[in-house]
Amino acid sequence: MEVLKVGLIPSPDLPANIINKIIDKLAEKFKKEIDQKINWQFEIKVGTFVGAAEYVSESFNKAIKMKEENKWDYAVAITDLPSFSERKVVIADLSTKNNVGLISLPSFGAFPLKKRMSKAITSVVELLYKQRDQDIEEEITEDIDLHFLFSKIKRVTPNEDTNTDIRFILNSRIIGWLRVLLGMVFANRPWKALGAFKRILTLAFATGVYISIFSTPWQLSVAYTPLRFIILMILSMIGMVIWIIFAHELWEKRSSKSQSQYRRLYNVTTIMTLGVITILNYLVLYSLFIISIALFVPEGIFDAATNEGVGDLENYLNLAWLVASLSLLVGAVGATIEKEEKIREVTYSYRQRNRYYEIEKQEKGDDENVKESYGGTQQTHKEQSEQ
Repeated sequence: MEVLKVGLIPSPDLPANIINKIIDKLAEKFKKEIDQKINWQFEIKVGTFVGAAEYVSESFNKAIKMKEENKWDYAVAITDLPSFSERKVVIADLSTKNNVGLISLPSFGAFPLKKRMSKAITSVVELLYKQRDQDIEEEITEDIDLHFLFSKIKRVTPNEDTNTDIRFILNSRIIGWLRVLLGMVFANRPWKALGAFKRILTLAFATGVYISIFSTPWQLSVAYTPLRFIILMILSMIGMVIWIIFAHELWEKRSSKSQSQYRRLYNVTTIMTLGVITILNYLVLYSLFIISIALFVPEGIFDAATNEGVGDLENYLNLAWLVASLSLLVGAVGATIEKEEKIREVTYSYRQRNRYYEIEKQEKGDDENVKESYGGTQQTHKEQSEQ
């Protein structure tokens, strides 16, 4: 039985985790969907080469080099950086001459990544394996299409003079950008940030407990309408996000060496990631205050402080709501005492952080190689026919 070796080159963190979870089932899937007469063997090499998102060609060349060094028959690199061609989201780039594919993980959105990634890897290798069969190309495109609802997949020919000769894009720009944003936020895994933001939570909770002993917040919680509570909550969340971004310089500034579409995308991703973290922090604070107020505030004291004879559940919930909003704003100050690296770790994916540091070095003039080579060129393609 003929043996073919496939090298999988995921980026560290989320891509590597996904590949490790699906690797055991890939051999069976390849036999079923590509060629059952082949003994498919897989090897994983986490790709520490990162570079900027603009440098897709460099990542591609390094994947080709790794394939040759490890004597693989095929290689598929999985990156957690976005890729664009004429402002349309790129799903994958292929080199039929070198039998190498590069898949952009963010283009798959947030859920369910394992199933989509398994199908994408299988489709890429199948296309390389049967690359001269036009019917197979159309069949694979349609097969991938099923995993991208509301947006049609198109096969195009890259214009750049690189190793890439086949490119798959999402035809809808709006749906494509939304998918990429969700995918990048998911890659940051903001739900794991509560531990990193414990100082913020601690300071906010301590502040809330302190202001709760005064009668003014109690009286305001009775007087406020639901609209006022909502406005105060939204303002506190926005204030926290803005404070963290500018306190730790997370906003990527305009640079002549970077493409504006990537800079905007990273900044929106940062806002969305911090927004999710802030909402989670708010829910934790609100829950803590509900428990605390319910345990330590007798109904009689509440009535006396508010001059109301209605110490019902709604008043307790409203007080917790008000205190949570006020304390979140104060808790944002706690972000300044968190280590800067810790904040960036939960708001930037692996490749985003590397890109940030490359820009930082370039602006300081510490690394001439980065300064000379950073920026890349915009990818373009020919859309000859609808697939």
